[in-house]
Amino acid sequence: MREDKKTGFTRLDPNDDLVKMLISEIWWNELVKLSHEDKDINIQLRPHSINVYSKMGNLLKIRLQEKKICCTLHYKYLIAPKKPEYVNITNVNGHLKVIADDEGSKIKGNICPHIEDILQPLNLKVIKANIATYVGKEKIIQSQLVEKNKDTILDVEVAFSEKSGHDDSDREDTRIDFINFDKITGKLVLVELKQIFDGRLYSNDINKQIKKYYAFAIKNEVRIIEAYQNVIKTKKKLGIIKEKSYLAKVEISAIEPRPLLVIAGFNQNVIDGLSDKIISHLQESIYENRLAGLYFFGKDVDLNMHKQKNKKLF
Repeated sequence: MREDKKTGFTRLDPNDDLVKMLISEIWWNELVKLSHEDKDINIQLRPHSINVYSKMGNLLKIRLQEKKICCTLHYKYLIAPKKPEYVNITNVNGHLKVIADDEGSKIKGNICPHIEDILQPLNLKVIKANIATYVGKEKIIQSQLVEKNKDTILDVEVAFSEKSGHDDSDREDTRIDFINFDKITGKLVLVELKQIFDGRLYSNDINKQIKKYYAFAIKNEVRIIEAYQNVIKTKKKLGIIKEKSYLAKVEISAIEPRPLLVIAGFNQNVIDGLSDKIISHLQESIYENRLAGLYFFGKDVDLNMHKQKNKKLF
């Protein structure tokens, strides 16, 4: 998920062996179809793997391991409701053993289910419900924004690291919430999402974070553009981006180094009551020179940079 320190910021290449192998897999094509139909599910590329999200919780991580496709899923997402709640244990040659039944506490009683089993509607329903239980409010808001802006968002949860001292081993990790292709400016835009009650908005933390985003974009401009032009090619090849969709025709030539700060305010009264206070905590240099825009929103928001209520563009 992080930037490759040896080769710079990259994303999965359309000629990667993983991409070539996935195209012929029936379950992969079912998963891609599901991502087009299910508003909770989105698929994003990493340097050497693929992340499949449900409500921005990691449903699957797909990668090559010993030249075979390997899918990783946290075991806690497999546990289904079981009646009765207690299991039977018997003595077998001096060892306690759980008596298995057809119900099982995991899907089909299988600790390592086949990918086809996971994608069966009833099983997927259990897994998605479990993920929803564990993800926080901000992840749910993220998922809603991805659905609202599905035709322009190119990546989510983008992790990168940078030196925080003189020693190269002394690095600080940062995560960007979204990479969006803005329809109005024709540029890639980095987007940071915060909830309006997040304490970091009322301290210097938000100023530091915006500075990091800006520095990352300036330093890696060429590599970021190349990486996301690659993302479009690879997603098209994998079927994630449909041939007739907006992104299928996009040619990326520039990045807006100033990020968008997008704040979930829940309702207009909350936004009216706290927006000025948040702005007062943004340093003047940040507010005027390092932000492309400051958005407040209720249920959902269009991330494209056009004037709208509660949107300030710089």
